[in-house]
Amino acid sequence: MLNKINEDLKTALKQGDNIAKSVLRYLKSEIHNREISIGSSLTNEQIIDVLNKQAKQRRESIEAYTNGNRSDLVEIEEKEDVEESELIPVNEDDIFIDDNLMILTIDCSRLADVDDDGDGVEIILTNDKSVLSLMVEGRPRPIKKYNLGRVVTSIEEWSINNGILDMTLNI
Repeated sequence: MLNKINEDLKTALKQGDNIAKSVLRYLKSEIHNREISIGSSLTNEQIIDVLNKQAKQRRESIEAYTNGNRSDLVEIEEKEDVEESELIPVNEDDIFIDDNLMILTIDCSRLADVDDDGDGVEIILTNDKSVLSLMVEGRPRPIKKYNLGRVVTSIEEWSINNGILDMTLNI
């Protein structure tokens, strides 16, 4: 997980993407602070906890700025939130491993671009085979990317029912 953050930071530095660079450096700092507080390196699950905490904190900041009529700060937080949430870790509780299959459930019901039946949605496995990209018809970039936390070989099948993405992946 930390390797992926480091790779994304290198890419942001090369591309001159100041927002991504800022967000990723901040996340690395938070991970480092947590490592110092517990006195050891973090596991992927602990890194996911740090990322989830930061995402929650950002959403709360957006809400507070919105309530305080600070649209200038809302805009900044939302741009950074998009970068931070670009790669969402999949919760281990939503993964079931059975022999060579990974069964995965993701709640997509809060995504405005995804209807309850998943019409116009495409799921793509990235080149490194550890990240799922959720694509929507008419959008050039993924609306969400999910870090699986492990490498898979292919997507066996998937469906969206009532906003819930159910997938079977080959590992």
